[in-house]
Formats: sequence, structure tokens, C-alpha cells
Amino acid sequence: MFWLRDRVINFTSLRWRLGISYAVMAILVTALLTGMAVKTSMTIALTSQQEKALSAINGITDAFAHSLTLSSDPAQSAKQLGMAAGGRVLWLGPDDRVRVDGYGEAGLSGQAFPLPSQLKDPEVKKAEIYDTGKSWAAYTSAPLKIAGKSSGRLILVQDLSALRQQYVQLQQRLWLLGGVCSILVTAMGLFLANSLSSPLERLTRAIGRIRAGELHQSVPAAGSREMICLAETFNDMAARIAQLDEQRRAFIADAAHELRTPLASLQALAEGMQQNSSPQTGELEAFVRQTERLGRLVGSLLLLAKLDNPELQIIPVPIKACSLLEEALWVMKPLAAERQVKLEMKEAGEAWIEGDPDWLHQALVNVLGNAVYYTPTGGRIGIQTEIKQGQVHVVIEDSGKGVPMEVLTRLGTRFFRPSTARERSSGGSGLGLSIVKDILRLHNGRLGFASPPGKGLTVRLIIPEISPPDQNL
Repeated sequence: MFWLRDRVINFTSLRWRLGISYAVMAILVTALLTGMAVKTSMTIALTSQQEKALSAINGITDAFAHSLTLSSDPAQSAKQLGMAAGGRVLWLGPDDRVRVDGYGEAGLSGQAFPLPSQLKDPEVKKAEIYDTGKSWAAYTSAPLKIAGKSSGRLILVQDLSALRQQYVQLQQRLWLLGGVCSILVTAMGLFLANSLSSPLERLTRAIGRIRAGELHQSVPAAGSREMICLAETFNDMAARIAQLDEQRRAFIADAAHELRTPLASLQALAEGMQQNSSPQTGELEAFVRQTERLGRLVGSLLLLAKLDNPELQIIPVPIKACSLLEEALWVMKPLAAERQVKLEMKEAGEAWIEGDPDWLHQALVNVLGNAVYYTPTGGRIGIQTEIKQGQVHVVIEDSGKGVPMEVLTRLGTRFFRPSTARERSSGGSGLGLSIVKDILRLHNGRLGFASPPGKGLTVRLIIPEISPPDQNL
């Protein structure tokens, strides 16, 4: 942890870990590449120098042997040939003692010349380069023959201080260039690390605010494709959480409001019956109606709570659509007869769906019950089944007053009633279509509504079609 201007820099954070990793990697790669470049250039330069030395010693050997056959001064010839080759020429006898020194130093004459072990063989022409500590020196040995007879060898010694200086300068330039590249790569690595960590930090802060109760959160979708996808997914999730929280609050408020009305009525009826020693029949009937309404409301709330459980699982089985409709109509016929509403079902055909029979029966009964309540006395309700694009449409159309176009999209919302006075008079709570909507969601289906002007409401329960099961199984 490092403090800078009252701000904490945490070196264990992802930003600094990535940045330091990039920096270390850049330094190692730069050092490796620089070392390889220096080593390669040095090897090439020294190999080239060895080839030049071998080429030079060939000419020196021939010229020196020729000068000796002409009775020339061997020391003068060695000196001139050494100057032409940029080095020092020594003539060693068979016993490796110096006979002629091109520098003219008499002190070396007759002395044994200390040859490196690689140049011990007098019959082998070879060039070697040695590091003397402060400089480089090239030693080249070649056998000398005069008039066809072996006469020892010639040694060409060259000072490579200039080549070493060039190598040192090249090494310095490469290391300088490598250092600049390391800094640039480190800076780019820190920038990349910051671009990766900043969105994550924004997400972390937003999640912290959500945990603190501030559910309306969003983060900018910027950066790489993965970060944009992550930010968009988070924003969508946060919006859904906020929406669900609002729905929860609205649900609790609406449920409390709906429960308050029958409870107040029950309280008033109970007080009235308490004051009257003999309760009137009308009061008792009202009391029973309110308790029944309260029971239906509580039942719907429990059913919705069950549907909201994410662990709820259904056991789907193949179902013939006409059989499902016939069972629901059989349940609704007494209520339709009581309200003098005619139920007309068209031939359903051989449409098959897959689902839980009990849940789908509940959904059909809810829709048919709404249709019966909304249809005036003497009206009709049409039921038919259609197959469109691999979907089974169960269409239920009543002959009531319909629903205004502006509220069609709100049908299926919990506690929403398009006609409050009428819904209350029927004892409805605005939860029936919400239950149907959730049941269809469990079956990968959906709920659709239509209300043409001058006609009643048309409800479509849309469920995926399946192939008829094999009867032989």
C-alpha cells in the first residue's frame, strides 16, 4: 500500500498487478531481444574478421616466401606485409621461436612465442580471436614453405580495438533503444490494465450501491467487446432488479389496499351484528360475501407466490387441446347458466400441446370466468382453437363491452382492473389474468389480447404445438 496526495494506491489491485506484470514482461523480453541482437551482431562481425584474417594470411605467406627467394630483407618484408594487413607479422621457426618480428623488436628474436592452444598445430591454417581484457586481438597462423620446404609458420597479430569499440557502442545503442521500448510497452501495459480494471471498478462500486439499497444503477458500456457485453448485461440486470423491487412494493401496497376493504366491511358487519341481538339476513349474506371475497383474494395471492417461486417445476405431458377445453367448459357451465350466458365451442381439431394439465386447467378457468363475468345476460362466449406457425392459439371471445385500446397492454398486470366499479361488483381482485400470464410463461407460451371497437374482449392463450404422441408406445 502506498500513499500519494491523500490517495491510496493499492499495489495488490488488478490494475497494478497487470501493470507490473506487463512491465516485468517488457523488461525481460527487451533484455532477451537486445542480448540476442548484440550476440548475433558480435558473432557475425567476429566471423567476418576471421575470414578476412585467413584471406590476408594467404597473401602474406605467398608474398613473404617470394621475398625470401629473392634474398630480400625478411624483417622489412614482414613489416611491410604487416602494415598492409593492419597487423604484426611474426615468422616462427619449427621450434616456435621467433626468427623475424615485423615490428623490428630485436628482443623477441630467438624467443619462444607463447601460442594459444588452438594454434599449436603448425600445419593447420587457423584464425582465432581472443579477449585481452581491454581489447580484442586476432591471431592467425599459417604454415610457411620456402622452395617447397617447410620453414615454420607465419603469425599475423591484429589489434581489434576499433571493432570492440564499435561493438560497445552498438550494445549501448541497443540497450538504450530497448529501454525506451520497455518504457513504451510498460506505459501501454498500464493503459491496457487501466482499461480492463476501470470498468470492473465501476461495476464493483455500482454493485456496492445496489447492496446498500440504491437499486437504480447503470454503468457506461465502454471498452472491449467483452466489457461492453458485461456492462450491458449488468445494466439490464440492475434495471430488472429495480423493476422487480418496484413491482414488489406496488404488490404489497395493492395487496394491503385490497385486503383492507373486505376487512373493513367485515369489521363493520360484525359491529352491526354485535349491536343487534338478532342479525338480519341481509347482513349475514353480506358478511358471507365479504369472507368469500377475502378467501378468493388470499387464494390468488398464495397462487401467485407459488408461481413466483423460481424453484417451481412443472411435469409436462402431451395434452389434446380439445380435451383440456372440454374439462374447463364443464366447470364453467353452471356459472354460465346462472348468468344466462351461452358458451359456443367450435371444433378444436387434433391440436396437441405439452404442459401440466392442472396449471393449464387453472389458466383456462380464469379466462373463461372473466369472460362470463364481463358478458351481459343473454350474451355469448365463443371458444375455438387455431394452429398458426407451430403455435396453438386457444381463442376466447366474449360479447361484453370490451376494453379501451389504451389499457390493453396493461391487462395481466397484477391488481389492474380496466373497469374498477364493475370488477369490484363481481368480486374480482385483478389477479386472475396475472395468474394466467405466469402459467403460460411456465409453458413457454404467452397471453394476447384484442378488443375491436364495438366488440368484446378476445383473449388468446398461445402455447407451442407438439406432434401427436405415438399411440403404440
